[in-house]
Amino acid sequence: MIELLPESSGNVLGFRFSGMVTFQDFDKVLIPVLQEAVDKYGIIRVVIEITDFKGEDIEALREDFAIDRRILNIEREAIVGDVDWDKWTAITQDFFFIFPNTDLRFFNHDRRMQAWAWIRAGVMEDEE
Repeated sequence: MIELLPESSGNVLGFRFSGMVTFQDFDKVLIPVLQEAVDKYGIIRVVIEITDFKGEDIEALREDFAIDRRILNIEREAIVGDVDWDKWTAITQDFFFIFPNTDLRFFNHDRRMQAWAWIRAGVMEDEE
């Protein structure tokens, strides 16, 4: 499941990835919200919080997630979770929640507030 987090505002968006994530989650939740923000603000920043992630058939999802649907206007991305990031980075490189050409940082769950502070750093309040 993918859900929009209440901390989202303006060009800063946060999503929680939990349980099994399906192509429908991307198609009906993630992509429309990202695209709407890009259309409104041009450049956006994203926090992805991963909790109780059960995964998905990555190859099947990769085939369904067409390149023309990629969002390339993401300036910064913070991923918050408690997994072995070296392993996940290799598996997910240029894939569903790691966006290409983005300043990317990983944070453990106990550093969640630091992730949000880093994402918001330098964002003007009137952009909302």
